[in-house]
Amino acid sequence: MVRFVESDSTGLPLKRKQVAQACARCRRRKKRCFHSNDENCAGETPDSSPESREATVRAPTTERPTPPEVEPLPDRPGSRNPDGHASRFIGDLSPEAILMEATSLCSHRDVSVRGGLGIWQPRAPDSTKPTSPFALNSPSRQAVQDLLKAYVWSHCIACCPPSSDYAILRRIYLEKLDPIFPILGSHLTTPLQDEIEGKVLQQIVSLAAAADPGATSYLRLNPEGTLLSRHDFCNSLSNSIQTIIDAGLITDRIFLIRILAALSLYMQPSSPDEADVPALLNSRAVHQMHTLGLQMASEDSHTNSQANRSLFCCVWALDRINSAFYGRACLIHERDVGWDVDDCIAAQAPPFRLFLMIVGLLDKVIGLYRPGNRQEKEFITELPIFEQMILDAGAARVPSSCLASLEIFYHSVAILSSQSPSENRSTALPAPATNSRRSLAADRITSIVGQEFLGQLSYLPIIPYGVSLSLSVSYRKMRHSNVPMFRSRGKQAFIANTTLLKSLDDTFWTAKTMVAMAEQVLQEMDRAVASITQETGLGDASKKTDSTSRGNRELPVSNNGDDIAIYTSQGGADMSALEAVPDLDVFGHFDPTFNLGAVDAALEGNLDFGASSNWFDWQQLWG
Repeated sequence: MVRFVESDSTGLPLKRKQVAQACARCRRRKKRCFHSNDENCAGETPDSSPESREATVRAPTTERPTPPEVEPLPDRPGSRNPDGHASRFIGDLSPEAILMEATSLCSHRDVSVRGGLGIWQPRAPDSTKPTSPFALNSPSRQAVQDLLKAYVWSHCIACCPPSSDYAILRRIYLEKLDPIFPILGSHLTTPLQDEIEGKVLQQIVSLAAAADPGATSYLRLNPEGTLLSRHDFCNSLSNSIQTIIDAGLITDRIFLIRILAALSLYMQPSSPDEADVPALLNSRAVHQMHTLGLQMASEDSHTNSQANRSLFCCVWALDRINSAFYGRACLIHERDVGWDVDDCIAAQAPPFRLFLMIVGLLDKVIGLYRPGNRQEKEFITELPIFEQMILDAGAARVPSSCLASLEIFYHSVAILSSQSPSENRSTALPAPATNSRRSLAADRITSIVGQEFLGQLSYLPIIPYGVSLSLSVSYRKMRHSNVPMFRSRGKQAFIANTTLLKSLDDTFWTAKTMVAMAEQVLQEMDRAVASITQETGLGDASKKTDSTSRGNRELPVSNNGDDIAIYTSQGGADMSALEAVPDLDVFGHFDPTFNLGAVDAALEGNLDFGASSNWFDWQQLWG
């Protein structure tokens, strides 16, 4: 039999004490007690009376750390112990856990699931080390971090809109963004005690609300400063928030998860070096969630159970969205989650519940694009009707602008819900169900963004993503159709979507990249059509026969019609001139130096969960 004997700071064994009564831990394990009843671990003193010792055994003192009976919170041992020091979780698969559980009275078994997954070991205070969870041990690195903190206090904390402007931005966020994606939780209504966290909260709210057209007049960073563009305003706030996070000034890990997730969704990279930052921030948020065990289920009776469910749902949804936006692998898998995801979704407010239901559809669609699931035949995923989803979510009374924003997300998933074999992706005649679903979904996205709810939507990144998918659908129709009428229709839709993305390119970097590419395609197409008509003489005949129909097409009947008419009046070539030669391939007459293969890979690959991660490569090529 092996006995573990405690040692002092010098490494010498401590004198074992004969105890009159076993400690609470040994009584539960029905083992003989050899532990000394120190006041740090057992909650007793050598001078305590038998009555007090008995009371201590029956009701453990509140000063010792307790195991996280539900998911960890900032004041629980999953993040900090009662003395304010971070705790460490050791899983059962680690050899250290076996010895730690046997030797340390201060360690406690995780009880988030039956049997537990490991133990929590409180860390002893060390006055010689910084308290920040991101502090570095090297003296030189610590000096650099101290300089970074000084910079944060002088520059980043002060980078915040004036109170009058922030009030407007906060109202926009609460009305349009928070109902759909409530990542900040109750922090918006409960004042934060920490000054730095309060400033970061204001910065992230301002960053998110800046995308709304109604925020244009309130993009300032000091009371007497000039009005900034969306790009400059968002770039300054994003850099400030990232610097504060990197300096380790946010020590509340639950709040840190919220900020990392919100920044992953709302930040806009400004250079190729930052292209993968949103996905990186998402992975850090997932890492912190796993560290605290938020993926494990808790009892419904716990006071923060609903808040933790909502936070888990936000991180889970963001993980799926990042997978679609950036072609990344999912980091959260249901086999590793203790919650019932459907129950978590059902417990949310109606707008957020509807959003999560659509993310659930996206999760199923992502499965089509995993390497091992490629289909040799045309495959389509059945989707419920969006109206029925609204009723099932209890969101019938949600404002129409909010529902329209979610409908764009729904149609984006619908476009991606069918998959064609690679050898059939360059044809204009896909499967009937695929063609109808994609065409209808793309038209609905263009109509909602450009006409029905112009300027009224909740401008989340799902809006430009949906328009980009619609642009890809119209490009494929314009690129591969053999019928002049459909080629012309595809070009008009392509122009309309390009115009919509151009109105968003000051806010969303993906829109800016797609616009640069689309404009290059339109310019080269106009050059090719002009060259063909000049060489064949088709232009003169078309002027005589199609003057009336051309005038009708230029009649502005809608916002998209205005955009197409303006484009035509500015020199855009009319595809109707080529109707006499239906087999003529305009793209075959492009300049040989024009990289048409790169355009095909980008715009058509946008429908295949892959090229989206290379958007900045395309921006360097075309921007």
